[in-house]
Amino acid sequence: MLGVLIVDDELLMRIGLKSIIQWEDEGFTILGEAANGREALELAGTHRPDLIITDIKMPVMDGLELIREARRLDIGGQFVILSCLEEFQYAQEALRLGAADYLIKSDMKPQELVHVLETVKKRAVRLSAGSSSGMPPGSYKESIEHLKETLFKEVLSGFKGAEEVLARREALHIRLPDGPMVLMKLRINRFDQLRRKYVEQDEKLLRYSVANILEEILPRKRAKEIIVMNSAEYVLLLDLGEEGRIVRAEIERAAAKIQAAMKDFLKLTLSIGVSSPAPGFGGLKRAYQEADMALDELFFASGSGLSFYDKARSRQRRGERLFIDKPCMRKFRQDTESGSEGALAFLNSLKDTMLLEGCTKQAARSTYIRMLGAILSCFPALPEPNEAGLTVYESILHEESLEGLHQTVAGYLEQCRAQMSEGESSRSYAEQASELIMQLYAEDISLQSVADRINVNASYLSRVFKQETGENFVSFLTRLRMEKAKSLLRDRNIKVYEVAERVGYPNTAYFSKLFKKLNSMSPEEYRG
Repeated sequence: MLGVLIVDDELLMRIGLKSIIQWEDEGFTILGEAANGREALELAGTHRPDLIITDIKMPVMDGLELIREARRLDIGGQFVILSCLEEFQYAQEALRLGAADYLIKSDMKPQELVHVLETVKKRAVRLSAGSSSGMPPGSYKESIEHLKETLFKEVLSGFKGAEEVLARREALHIRLPDGPMVLMKLRINRFDQLRRKYVEQDEKLLRYSVANILEEILPRKRAKEIIVMNSAEYVLLLDLGEEGRIVRAEIERAAAKIQAAMKDFLKLTLSIGVSSPAPGFGGLKRAYQEADMALDELFFASGSGLSFYDKARSRQRRGERLFIDKPCMRKFRQDTESGSEGALAFLNSLKDTMLLEGCTKQAARSTYIRMLGAILSCFPALPEPNEAGLTVYESILHEESLEGLHQTVAGYLEQCRAQMSEGESSRSYAEQASELIMQLYAEDISLQSVADRINVNASYLSRVFKQETGENFVSFLTRLRMEKAKSLLRDRNIKVYEVAERVGYPNTAYFSKLFKKLNSMSPEEYRG
């Protein structure tokens, strides 16, 4: 059995995780739980778990700091990250720090958790094989190349410094001198869709193929190192030689050759971010951050898929949130419901604002998630997942360009409108709901259960029900039940507890209390 530590500041989330699957059946046992990173570190030091499942945002010590500290203290084990949609950038950072995988809280299903646990088990087997073959603790790699790759990952993340590279340079056959170099970060586009075609073994082949193409296609005159960060991301370090500066034209030619080769041989496309020159191994962490920022710029642009770090441009993208005031949101909802072109025009103006005012990629994604929420509240029924089986939220999460985000949300707006036009009923949803409530008032019903029966979005039903009837769902149901109760109470042969049960209140005490609150007298007093 592999030991698991669950870390989340929300008690209900910890309970839900423990009960969502039969852990023992999957080969895992729960060793303990913690409410923050500091508690988790103490438990991890005692129990040495094989897996730590941790939330990103927590008080005292967050999930990212937990991973950093665990690595610093040489506490082994793997990490799986729990994240919300709006925290996805932090999940990406966790993956760069070595996390095995991530789970989106709002969309977690048992089969998804089981899939992640299968990946963890496979890694654990490789870890065990590496240890038994005399490898250093914590490493499951079985070659000098892989040990070198692990070292560079730790340098890029800031866990180790230049002195570590210099000390092991000869032993690990590191080709780069400790001089000026440039870092290129390569990311496979739409990897989540590509991944569906691969099983774990095939992903290994993909990583090998990408690295091999990079090795063969780049000019021999420059020393280089290739680091496989994960199946989707690769880092290329190039020696700048005596000139110590980036030769932009040479980088552009190399990038074009790489992208063409990947398309020809592997049928995939790459985006490439290029750092400013780093002075040596000590500057690699900063260079990695610069290449990452350069890649983020491609989110806002269309073109060759190549971006060079620009300090001034990166400073412009500091806006973490795009402000939309309440009147604008209200107008957007009105236009959305009425079918006015004003809704689409507003989405277009939002995109233009993001391009002009320089918000971050995360802020853009969060804004479109917010607009999607507004759209969903305006329509009774929602379109099915797309051809790839992704919901619209998943599509937004994985979209890699501002234009793609915009088209996803704008297209979904049109889908909702078209579906509503096709499925318009002669009776309104509020009328259908009222009829159902009058039929089922004695049963355990809710807004959601009624919405499900008439195939309508619950939040939409709540709003239109209030608009058409003048009262909300609960008030309508309660009033109807009380009217039925009064009618039954007139028959003295029916006991009060029987009346309560017949109108949907199995708890007689609660029924009596509610009856008195609404009628200023108890059921017994009403009966006289």
